[in-house]
Amino acid sequence: MIIVRSPLRVSFFGGGTDHPSWLERGEKGAVLSTSIDKYIYIQLRRLPAVFDFNYRVAWGMLEEVSTINEIQHPVVREVLKHYAGDNETGYEVIHNSDLPSKSGLGSSSSFTVSLLHAFFGNQEMLSSKKKLAREAIFVEQKLLGETVGYQDQIAAAHGGLNRIEFSEDGDYDISPIRLPAARRAALEDSMMLFFTGFTRFADEIEKRKVAKFGDRTKELRAIYDMVGEGEQILTDPSRDINDFGALLNETWMNKKALDASVSNPEIDERYEAALKAGALGGKLLGAGGGGFLLMFVPPEKRAAVMAAMKGMTHVPLRMERSGSQVVLYDPELDSNYLPAGAKVS
Repeated sequence: MIIVRSPLRVSFFGGGTDHPSWLERGEKGAVLSTSIDKYIYIQLRRLPAVFDFNYRVAWGMLEEVSTINEIQHPVVREVLKHYAGDNETGYEVIHNSDLPSKSGLGSSSSFTVSLLHAFFGNQEMLSSKKKLAREAIFVEQKLLGETVGYQDQIAAAHGGLNRIEFSEDGDYDISPIRLPAARRAALEDSMMLFFTGFTRFADEIEKRKVAKFGDRTKELRAIYDMVGEGEQILTDPSRDINDFGALLNETWMNKKALDASVSNPEIDERYEAALKAGALGGKLLGAGGGGFLLMFVPPEKRAAVMAAMKGMTHVPLRMERSGSQVVLYDPELDSNYLPAGAKVS
């Protein structure tokens, strides 16, 4: 049995410039993001040969099926089909999450990274963080055909506070942002995360945004430039950390200009209420349309902002550094299961 956890992420600046369709134009792409102390967990084991089904998948529903093609969860189905295929049968996959899916925190990619990490680990294959990220990108972009960029898979696999630069061919470079303890604490203490109460299908919003990339060159280049500005604010001790909040407000305005579906009147109303209560900026995370709203709030204004956001769930968070990790690996638990390659009759 193996249990893997992979972190969710908060993307501060650069979202959109990590899409293949943007990079293939010869444009630059980068993001400034951090993984957070909220996780996706995947438990995987060989399924004992005593059941009248070959696969059990527990997520928002419980699936007990005989063949891979019957599995409804698209990531589990495609990962097992591609990496296990007809050579093996009999797996149980159990999913748990600290926060709701489809909420802008990169949960889909954290799921994919966790599942791949667990599957490779169960095969006794060591996987570097770069391999996990690249394989997750392959699964989502090629096997599933989703309209996704590169940043979420990389953040889930590597973890940490990073500037990530993207190449046209899909390669990437990570530059960890190392902050003094006091500066790091000041950033964490200024972040407030609120759940809007509803989720959305990011792929639909991303398709609309990507289709307009040719008309939004100015906005996307500005979004890219903010990555460097945000990094400079964090790493220059002479800069006021509150400048980071003002820059978040600027990137939110640029992001909303990409497509009308990014926000809605209710979100805009709450965002403005938070600003009036003392927040300096923020953004809706992920593709937009719902999910989690990140606000940058000076510590002395937190109580006022909390009151202004009444009705939305506040989720405390800290940044994390480790990325995808195996939290339990016990090969002895396979002793009563089918050997690799055996068939369930």
